[in-house]
Amino acid sequence: MLLKSYIGQAIATGLLLSLAACNLSQPASTPTKTIPSQNLYRSNLVGLLFVKKDNLKNEFRGEIYPIALLLNDRYLEVSNDVTQDVRNRGSSDRILQINNQRIVTNAIKDFTIISNHQKLGEFQVEKPVVSQFTCSAVITGQGNLRGQSSLPTIFEQLPQSGGFAGSIGQQKFDETWRSATAISQAPTLAKLPAPSEADLDRHRQAALTFGKAAIAKVANAGKVTGEASIESIQVVDLDQDGSPEIFGKVKQGSPANTTQSRNPIGFAAVWFSYRAGQPQLMETTQASVSLSGSQRFPYDLLETIDINGDGIQEAIVKRTGYESTSFEIYEYKNNQLDRVFQGAGYGC
Repeated sequence: MLLKSYIGQAIATGLLLSLAACNLSQPASTPTKTIPSQNLYRSNLVGLLFVKKDNLKNEFRGEIYPIALLLNDRYLEVSNDVTQDVRNRGSSDRILQINNQRIVTNAIKDFTIISNHQKLGEFQVEKPVVSQFTCSAVITGQGNLRGQSSLPTIFEQLPQSGGFAGSIGQQKFDETWRSATAISQAPTLAKLPAPSEADLDRHRQAALTFGKAAIAKVANAGKVTGEASIESIQVVDLDQDGSPEIFGKVKQGSPANTTQSRNPIGFAAVWFSYRAGQPQLMETTQASVSLSGSQRFPYDLLETIDINGDGIQEAIVKRTGYESTSFEIYEYKNNQLDRVFQGAGYGC
C-alpha cells in the first residue's frame, strides 16, 4: 500500500502539470476512446460516478469520486478529504483554491462509465466541487454525460448505493446515491457467456463450502448459529482465458426475532477458480463476524476491468464498515489476487 502523503507531495510538485503535458486529459470535443487491451497505459484514473438525486429539489447531479491514479505502474491515492476545513466553516471557493494543485480531475476530465461490465456512457468533469459523503466532505469532479445519455436515465439503471439525510449548519440534505465505475482509459470490454444453471449450482456449492470454512476460523465464530446462504455469485474471467473466476458472498446466521436481541452474523467473501475440474480457493478470502447482528455485507466486488492495459483484469472492491467506506484494487497473478491499493475512504 502506498502512503497517502506520497500522492500529496507528487501532485503538489507538479504531477497535474505533467499529466496535462502528456495529453492524458482529452479535449472537451473528443470522446473518450476505447483502447485495446495489452497496450500498457502511461496513466489511468479509476473512480466512481455518483449520480445523486436531491429529493428536496428533485434534481440530479453527476460527480466523479477519484479513488486511485495508476502512474508509472504504481497506484496513488487521489481522494481529497476536506472534512476538517468544512467543519472550520471554510468556504467552498477557499477550500478549492487551497487544494487546487491536488485535484486530479483538473487534469483528467473525461471518463467512460461502466457497470456490470457494460459501457453506460461518457462523462466529462466541468468543475471541482466540495461534496458531502455522510459525515465526510470530499472534493469531487462535477459534470455531465455526453451524447444521448442523461443522469436521470443512468440513475434508473443503477442499484442504490447509499444516501444522506440530515443537515450541516443551515444546509439540509436528503439525497439518494447510485454509483458506477468511472475510468479515464477504458479497455475493450469482454464478458464470459452466461453460465448455465448447472454451472451456477456448482459455483454456489463451492462458495458455500469455502465460505463456511472461512467464517469458522474467525474470532467469535462459535456464537454464529443457523445455516449459511449465498448472498450473490459473480462470474468473471480475469485473465481472459475462457475459464471463469468466481466471487461469492456467503452469509451465516439467524436474524434476531426482536429489535432487542441481535444474533451474530458471519460474512465471507471468497474468490475461487477451477483446476482440473475442481474448485480451488484463492488466498484472498475475507471473513468476519458481526456481533451486532448487522445484515450489511462488508465486501462488494464493484467491477473487474483492465486498468493497466496488460490484458488481465483487476478487481475493484468496496469495503463497508460501521459508518465507513473504503476501496481496494487487486491484481490477478498466478491464480492469486494481490492487493495493490487500499484507501480513498469516507464516512463518520
